[in-house]
Amino acid sequence: MYGKPAIVRPENLKKADEDFVRDATLKFGGREAASRAMAAQGWEAIRSRKLDLAMQRFNQSWLLSPKNYQAFWGFGAVLSEQGKLVEAIEQLQTARQLIDDAAQLSPLLCDVGAVRSEYAAHLPPEKQLERAQHFVIANQSFTASVERDPNYAAAWREWAISLYKQERYSEAWIKAQRAKELKAEPFPADFLRDLQNKLSNSK
Repeated sequence: MYGKPAIVRPENLKKADEDFVRDATLKFGGREAASRAMAAQGWEAIRSRKLDLAMQRFNQSWLLSPKNYQAFWGFGAVLSEQGKLVEAIEQLQTARQLIDDAAQLSPLLCDVGAVRSEYAAHLPPEKQLERAQHFVIANQSFTASVERDPNYAAAWREWAISLYKQERYSEAWIKAQRAKELKAEPFPADFLRDLQNKLSNSK
């Protein structure tokens, strides 16, 4: 969000912002349409691993429509890719509050769960309580995601990975099998083998 409100935007950049908003609004036939178009370009940039460009596009999306959940979702995605998980969680929570498209709720909840889980897994042993709290929110998010769309493969996949991090191996295995049934994106290399070994050792 161009550092707002902490960083004061200089007049020349404010003018550039105004020019951009005017031009984009004309090009796409309205501010909301332009905001959605910029967000779509942001997601494309993420898929191409161009994170700086993605952040620029999501900022432009936000500039056009400060209530567009896609902009905040995009901020969260870029920050997550950069390893800034605390900031990513904040942006995803804002997206969760603003989302107005029921069809996109399952994917957003899945991302909330994945980032919460990743953050919990990186906490040191002395922060067990905080770790447990983040895993609880992750599990709630995954549950809500698959309740809304039981065939959303990515949620089953990310939930399996999260449960592995929680050392809940039998549950992780069940979720992983469901992900495979739904033809989810392949798991990380050796994940299923490692999970199988953990299961065998815990019996």
